[in-house]
Amino acid sequence: MLEEQFGGRTNEREADASQKAFRRAIVLREEGRFDEAEALLRDAVSRDAGNADLHNARGVMFAATGRHLDALWCYRDAAACNPADPTIWTNLGNALTCLKHLRTAIGCHRRALSLAREDDALLHHNLGNALAEASDHAEALVAFSRALEIEPSRHGARWDRARSYLYLANYRQGFLDYEARTVTGQLPARELPGQAWDRRSYAGKRLVLVAEQGFGDVIWAARYLSRVKALGGELIVECPAELIPLLDALGVADRLVVRGATLPEGDFHCYFCSLPGLFTKDSSSIPSAPFVRAPIDRVRRFHELINRAPSRLKVGIVWSGSVTFKRNQERAQSLLKFFQAFALPGVQLFSLQKGPPEQELRALPRGGPSSIFLPLLAILPTRPRLFNILI
Repeated sequence: MLEEQFGGRTNEREADASQKAFRRAIVLREEGRFDEAEALLRDAVSRDAGNADLHNARGVMFAATGRHLDALWCYRDAAACNPADPTIWTNLGNALTCLKHLRTAIGCHRRALSLAREDDALLHHNLGNALAEASDHAEALVAFSRALEIEPSRHGARWDRARSYLYLANYRQGFLDYEARTVTGQLPARELPGQAWDRRSYAGKRLVLVAEQGFGDVIWAARYLSRVKALGGELIVECPAELIPLLDALGVADRLVVRGATLPEGDFHCYFCSLPGLFTKDSSSIPSAPFVRAPIDRVRRFHELINRAPSRLKVGIVWSGSVTFKRNQERAQSLLKFFQAFALPGVQLFSLQKGPPEQELRALPRGGPSSIFLPLLAILPTRPRLFNILI
């Protein structure tokens, strides 16, 4: 969770117009009107080019809309105007982190800390994020922990520290910190039935498991369902509609509820991704037995379709995750890259992609391998399309 500082050290000697523009930009930012604020600040900078706060504030607006390269240039201009301001240096570090210039980003954050008049939780937090992005999780833990020592209520730092702990396989502390997501605003506000469940026996009572985050989060946490069921009475499981056949095949839940529908009354509730923290304290306690099974009828129909293809090396590909995930661009690849990388004799590609990225199938170069579209019934209940590339 990167966090920019808006600054605000305009002084009485600055032009009145610049002060008014700066204050108005603050209001627009709070209202989420970032483009308007940037335009206002751009005009103000043209009249007062030596004002570091205006340059810095404009960079904050660009960062808020994901334009990190534009933000970078604003922060550089701000630093040229006022190289002693730690706010500018940490914002510059954030922009560099987003652009994956990680070592330089870490240097900027350390510069910010050296310039700060007092220990600042936000500066340590931002440094921790840059270190974590650089896979230096041991040092990131030091930075996140220092931020929390200064400001214990900085829940975003606790969430970020959780991911570093988990990366280093410290599951006990990692999953404890992972609960910070329930107070950071990452989960939608909603009324949940009963009281929070803490792994106690609920024999004769009802426990409602609440879905959260993406499909993958529901699936990886589903390995704990049998352990949950063994502790009590009625188990109600909320999950995305697309995953109901998958979880139903496990035969554990007494009832499945589509995410978004009204939850039934219950004695206890628990978020799906809180289950590992209740059952896993170290790697030896992670359930190792297979726990996911595709519905038999879908497996049969899947093989019927796949077996129609010539006997070649068959490769199923997915080139994008959910497009609503804000960091999807960091894990997704274009279909064309797969198309080019697998242009080998004897290789046959099958598209297992679902959602908007499927449209890329229509943009493949003409004159390439022949394509056949067939319905593919796999694990998920809706019907993705099969793209058969014959090479």
